[in-house]
Amino acid sequence: MERRELLKVMAAALGGSVALPNSVFARIGESYQESDLTFFRPAQRQQVAILAETIIPKTDTPGAIDAGVPGWIEVIVKDCLEPEDQKIIVDGLAAIMMRCAKDYGKSLDQLSPDDQVAFLTAYDKEEKKNLTLTKKKTNPSKLFLQQFKELTKFCYVNSEVGATQAFNFLPIPAKWVPDLPLEPGMKAYSI
Repeated sequence: MERRELLKVMAAALGGSVALPNSVFARIGESYQESDLTFFRPAQRQQVAILAETIIPKTDTPGAIDAGVPGWIEVIVKDCLEPEDQKIIVDGLAAIMMRCAKDYGKSLDQLSPDDQVAFLTAYDKEEKKNLTLTKKKTNPSKLFLQQFKELTKFCYVNSEVGATQAFNFLPIPAKWVPDLPLEPGMKAYSI
């Protein structure tokens, strides 16, 4: 199976489309240092953390911040994305924060978790609706929030915390059992 086809299969398994370059898969296996975080300004870094944690909040499993997702997003945006995709992220961060201030009169971090989710859900629907209305031949992954959600999910499931605490990690899975009995609260497996 060709690498691109394998990525598509992985994307389907993760519930979305991975619109990330192959360089991301090489980079995610490395560790990063705080000194690697040079792409975003401090305010943008805070926005990334708020958005990532809203997408994958801490519950009985670790959230996006616990898994180091905001830092990985910055590293991937800086090192792996093309300038046009970097621009989508930077412009999108600014647009979403301005929109939140306009709609709620405050910043996203000042909203309750329920209001954050409601705002992002409405923003996502509006982004997709505007794309449909303009009839642009734009790939939906080029929409800011769609791309940001994909980055967040990708970084989370590929983090040690995500793989070992949110999923049951099996470095070498045993045999395939298609009718494995499921128990309430049983975690999905990651490989």
